[in-house]
Amino acid sequence: MTSRLTPKRYAELTPEQQGQHDRISKSRKPRADEQLGGPFDPWIRSPEVAQRAMSLGNFVWERTAVGRRIVEVAIIVTGRHWRSNVEWVAHSQMARNEGVSEEVIQAVFDQTDLPADAPEDERLVIEVCRALHETKDLPRPLYDAAIDEWGEVGLMDIIQTIGFYTFVSMTLNTFNIPTAEGDPTPFPRDE
Repeated sequence: MTSRLTPKRYAELTPEQQGQHDRISKSRKPRADEQLGGPFDPWIRSPEVAQRAMSLGNFVWERTAVGRRIVEVAIIVTGRHWRSNVEWVAHSQMARNEGVSEEVIQAVFDQTDLPADAPEDERLVIEVCRALHETKDLPRPLYDAAIDEWGEVGLMDIIQTIGFYTFVSMTLNTFNIPTAEGDPTPFPRDE
């Protein structure tokens, strides 16, 4: 798979784009070709988008009320929904690192029922995310269960996580950003 985005060396970027490249480079080392990978190269084409996306992304990474494991489950449901290769490959591994079982990850990928022994909070976040992605609504019983589990703040954090990662997935898909060399491409698409 080849990216649709025309690669630009650092010197080819505008001063505003360079500023965002510098900001992102503090937490993500550029490759030898000066590209950042992921959604970051497309984002810096619009420096204000990059600035705002990074701020929201940092919140998702550092300060949600639901914890990293639940965030990663929400992200893989979103990556799967959008058939986003980079999101799926990166975040399925992060979900594993956070203790999500291979069986749960595979059920998300296959879009099937979860194993009977799946943790209830993982089952609930998957149901919430699937409902929002697939039906564009959250039925009252799921809403009530989510409020009981995470409260209004936690549910809001899940909503903003899947909204943010929808934006990430759409960026990656639009510009056909490939996975890293040697990583799988689970969702083949036209170049």
